[in-house]
Amino acid sequence: MGSTPRRPRLRMLAGLTAVAAAVALSGCTSSTSGTTDAKGDSSEYAAAPLELSDAQRDAILKKAFLTDDVKAADLDPTIVQGLEEAGRDYSDDQIKAAAACLDKPTCTIGKGEQTLAILDGAGSDLWRRITRAQITVQATSYPNIGTVIYLQADGNLQTMQANLQTLIARKVTGIVTYDDFGPAMTAAYQQATNKGIPVVAYGGIPGKDATKAVVSQVASDFCDDGNQMAQTTATMLKNTGNVAFFTGTPGNPQGAGWQACAESWFKKNAPDIQVVNRSNTSWTEGGAVSATTALISTGKKVDAVLYDYAKQTVNIVQTYQQAKQKVPAQVTWTSDNSLLQMWEKDLGTPNEWQLAYSSSINFEGAIALAALMNHLQGKDVPPMLMFPLPFVPAKKGDYLADQPANAPGPTLMPDALLTQVLGAA
Repeated sequence: MGSTPRRPRLRMLAGLTAVAAAVALSGCTSSTSGTTDAKGDSSEYAAAPLELSDAQRDAILKKAFLTDDVKAADLDPTIVQGLEEAGRDYSDDQIKAAAACLDKPTCTIGKGEQTLAILDGAGSDLWRRITRAQITVQATSYPNIGTVIYLQADGNLQTMQANLQTLIARKVTGIVTYDDFGPAMTAAYQQATNKGIPVVAYGGIPGKDATKAVVSQVASDFCDDGNQMAQTTATMLKNTGNVAFFTGTPGNPQGAGWQACAESWFKKNAPDIQVVNRSNTSWTEGGAVSATTALISTGKKVDAVLYDYAKQTVNIVQTYQQAKQKVPAQVTWTSDNSLLQMWEKDLGTPNEWQLAYSSSINFEGAIALAALMNHLQGKDVPPMLMFPLPFVPAKKGDYLADQPANAPGPTLMPDALLTQVLGAA
């Protein structure tokens, strides 16, 4: 999700969407209103009041989705709330507090008694670090969150399960989690829930059988993502050609979801487009280079590569260039400034190649935190919070020379905090 990844949704998402039918949250701003639950006054879990004009809200949505086509009325109110909280103004002190958290597993962000836990399945890449920072600074807008704990599992299921047990033992107030292991984590989440610790998953999610184990699951609809990627690719290739599918860890729910639906879309709508390769990269530079090198060595003609991590799409392009092979069209999740620079450099030359990308999607964790705190306030939260993921064609000017090479494109977090995250990467 670049900056990583994120996330079977497949057909199961249709069922989740149905289960998640209408939720009636009043308003899109954080407030002190709401019911009182067993934990006490609901205001104990509310963010500082936030008032935005329609123009401000529209600007946040455009930055989140890279298009004017996604309107607040099209989204669940909890999603809008999370985006607004992510894009709100933060003081220098809040930014400083959040930045100080990013190199330690436990940190203090305020004087409140509540403890927020961020549980990450594989937190070493840039996308995860940016998303962690986004959640942490948002937590500073909740006056009663005083401590933030961050644990990540380096892609190891047993470590992830052990980390969750640690959080249960520490009696944290609530957990937001990126689940790289799908349904394998459901039983562990149920243990937390049974202990009165609510869990909201974002990006990587446990799936349809976890609706009682977690409060909610936040992500784009992987199947629709696959459809959108396939449609974008078909337009690029004029409905004919060979494509390769790249994803991260083998069997991850995100890759499984979008790939199945993209291939199905091709079969129904562009049967002359064939999937000739599927590769796993573990969402690492070495993994992307190895997978691309192996693909090139097969001699297969590939006209487009579809991947769910823009930061490593850079390595796909570079590997093709170093092999003196024509760079296939690239359709990728998120964006990356160095990727855009490479694309712009080749624009108008015999080496020109096509590129389409999505927003950075680092706001997923922000939506998860809003959902978690709404639940603690006693509000109803839908079991599935699904947002659209539009793909847009690269255009001249998207590359920003005044930003670092690893800049992920537009994010909702404060620029000062993003600069610190990128500087430490």
